Amino acid sequence: MATLLFEIGTEELPSWYVDQGADALAELVAERLAAAHIPVGTIRAFGTPRRLAIRVDDIDTTTEAREELRRGPAESVAFDDGAPTRAAQGFAASHGLDPEALEVRETDKGRYVFARVALGGEPVAEVLPQLLADVVADLPAPRKMRWADVDTAFVRPIAWLVALLDDEVLDVEAAGVRAGRTSRGHRFLAPDPVEISAAGTYPDVLRGAHVLADRDERRRATRAAAAAAAGREDLGVVDDAELLAEVANLVEEPHGVLGGFDEAYLELPDEVLATVMIHHQRYFPTRGADGALAARFVSISNNAVPDASILRRGYENVLEGRLYDARFFWDADRRKSLSQHAWGLSGIGFQKELGTMADKIGRVGDVARSLADRLDVSGDDRTALMQSLPIFRADLATEMVYELPELEGAMARAYALEEGLPPDVAEALEQGVQPKGPDHPLPASVPGAVLSVADRLDTLVGFFAIGQRPTGSADPFGLRRAAIGAVRTLCAQGWNLPPSVLVADAAESFEGSKVDVSSEARDEVEAFVWDRVATLLADEGVAVATVRAALAPRSSIVAAARRAHVLTALEKDDGFADLHELYRRAANLASKAPDDAEIDPTLFEDPHEAPLAASLPAAREAAGALLAAAEASLPAWDLGRGPDGQLPDLTDEVEALLELKAPLDAFLDNVLVMVDDEAVRANRLALLREVARTLEALGALDELEG
Repeated sequence: MATLLFEIGTEELPSWYVDQGADALAELVAERLAAAHIPVGTIRAFGTPRRLAIRVDDIDTTTEAREELRRGPAESVAFDDGAPTRAAQGFAASHGLDPEALEVRETDKGRYVFARVALGGEPVAEVLPQLLADVVADLPAPRKMRWADVDTAFVRPIAWLVALLDDEVLDVEAAGVRAGRTSRGHRFLAPDPVEISAAGTYPDVLRGAHVLADRDERRRATRAAAAAAAGREDLGVVDDAELLAEVANLVEEPHGVLGGFDEAYLELPDEVLATVMIHHQRYFPTRGADGALAARFVSISNNAVPDASILRRGYENVLEGRLYDARFFWDADRRKSLSQHAWGLSGIGFQKELGTMADKIGRVGDVARSLADRLDVSGDDRTALMQSLPIFRADLATEMVYELPELEGAMARAYALEEGLPPDVAEALEQGVQPKGPDHPLPASVPGAVLSVADRLDTLVGFFAIGQRPTGSADPFGLRRAAIGAVRTLCAQGWNLPPSVLVADAAESFEGSKVDVSSEARDEVEAFVWDRVATLLADEGVAVATVRAALAPRSSIVAAARRAHVLTALEKDDGFADLHELYRRAANLASKAPDDAEIDPTLFEDPHEAPLAASLPAAREAAGALLAAAEASLPAWDLGRGPDGQLPDLTDEVEALLELKAPLDAFLDNVLVMVDDEAVRANRLALLREVARTLEALGALDELEG
């Protein structure tokens, strides 16, 4: 066994590509080593702004020995009266064999000769150079560049390569660079070349050169550096995982610098301060012991300088300009009410064919009112919703949101509170634009959730109506994100409304406009929404067939999600195979039942008909009990994250359903269903159809395997 090290040294990488590139490198190397039949132990990925690397532990020094059968000519061509022909001789010689070593085997195309070829056993030191060179050329990246006269494209120009098998240099050449054992340390703190004596010493050697190549170690060090800097004034650092991940990939060795700003800026909303510091400057905001934001921040430097005050002044000066602008916007925007800002929405285009933002908000209001009626929203929630509708998304017309669009919603809440609107109205305005992304919180209040769902429904129906549907790889209007946001919100609120009803309400809001929402467009939107439900359930670990079975009834999203988890639990039950077989036997014949067929006990002729009919009420009750157990134990949850509750033991309910088995077995074994008498035949088919329908309360069981 040996240890392989491969490092690609580059010009400064984008912070977003450090993790992506390191993981892609490890995955690609693992794939190529497996294809080359080189057994390995563990593969560890490293990444900094100036390098991507992998270390492969316990790699075999030779490729795996194996045999391979290679097909040659047909037997009739290879042999003439048992003697090998020139075709057989040539085929054998091409594989280093005597003709007598060839084997004749039967295939689906007839009898052919085969050569049994021994492969493998080559030294990996001879295989790896080309393999690693190909990895450099094939490493995926969203955007690659070319430089100088190098043919190989890469995400940034390659400056050096290190390729070691234990302590031996591998002869790898890629992108015009030949690999050696010389890496590079920190650009400022250890600029001299760094020799890697052996592959296993890689992270330790670089650590001595002020480079933390291990991404987790560097992230921990960044958090510690920020906390230490803030701790000098007894402050705590605001925890932001995305900021930490990004900043850690901007440095090779983190050094925290504590800076400050004028306390007068603390009058700005916390969201404004945090957005300016986090999203625009990559600074860590700090909090005092009382939990309030402090007029201090921590910046992470990639350099340890003798006089940190120089860095501090630079950081503070840049932030001062940003905060000055933000306060100007804050003061200017507050000179108008949100109602006055809402007038400006008529000058902001939403989409050429779908009109302005004012047009959109008018439609959203119609959908929101319909949704509120269907949900019987009343009392304070109804009042807050009605007050929110005329000023929903009015902050889009403010200078603050124009300059800092990520603050939409947060500024609506802040301005609403400033002008004295009720807190629940301010809350609804903020939550109506949530969720903004997959990890963003969902609206918690009823008015906010109604606005959120209505807004996304309008977007979906509008764009589908004008033919702007997402393609496999392109979704320029974020329709998948809109649908997922609506689905997650509906499920989290526990609203039992079928998507078909919601889509119909959104389509109705376009009546009288220039946009015609066809029935085909409505169907497409509904299918699109259900596809998102399926995706989110798959994220929860529900099997594909189970998802199809749960979604087939096309009821509400909440019911479908609960049904999916009931079916998942049932499939683990020993009695489910019997239950499924019960359904299949009944459904197979029930499909032939006339549409208008009803069960008429007076037409029962066989003694096995009445017992089956008598068992149906208890079976329906058992199926209902299964779903009721799901509703009670699986409260509304954020779809895609998994339910908070856990299904109870369903054994009793399953056994109650299985009480159908004995009378159904007796019926199918003793009763001729397809008799000549049309009325009796229809009656027996109707009875079987009712059995199938009873079980279909759990989902489309025909979608399940078994």
